[in-house]
Amino acid sequence: MLFTKKNDTDFLLLLIKASENTLDAAQMFRNAVMGSEPPATFYPQLKELENKGDQITHQIFKGLNKVFITPLDREDIMELASKVDDVIDGIEATIARFDYLNITASDKYMKEFSAVLVASCQHILDSFKLLSKKKYMQITEHTVQINSLENEADRLMREGIREIFTHPKDPYHDFKLKELYERLEQTTDACEDVANILDSVVLRYS
Repeated sequence: MLFTKKNDTDFLLLLIKASENTLDAAQMFRNAVMGSEPPATFYPQLKELENKGDQITHQIFKGLNKVFITPLDREDIMELASKVDDVIDGIEATIARFDYLNITASDKYMKEFSAVLVASCQHILDSFKLLSKKKYMQITEHTVQINSLENEADRLMREGIREIFTHPKDPYHDFKLKELYERLEQTTDACEDVANILDSVVLRYS
């Protein structure tokens, strides 16, 4: 679709800004679970990044209400912005669980989940940069990797929950771990949602 260069750059750069912010959150979450301090220590910083993400999403939606012609279909821009926001919301919701569930230390599954999240968010950022350059076919390389990472997250959740039930400890603590694994897996699902929308965009624009 035709669009002025200024507005075209505004929308696509806002998507890049949103994905950069989400990658920052994923990296901070990884620092939280890999360090020696209780992960909940990082909650205020992650909450700040989540708020920043909300502001960027609001900018995108507000901008869409002011124009009639957009660089991509309006629905695509809205869905991409919304799903990237879901990713950072999921990261913030996970770190919040460390706080209100009083989980003071991470385990190997959480650490591996954090690596999956960082990699997925990096692929999302790389995809948006390619999108801004209209290099549609190259985006597919990244969406394939995001889907593969989501499969890895599914495996981690299954193995984590299997560990809980095959080697039960304190039932209350086991419940808290299960809650956290499932929230992490849902967050990687949101990354896959972004990839699926990008694949749809590639099919229509390439």
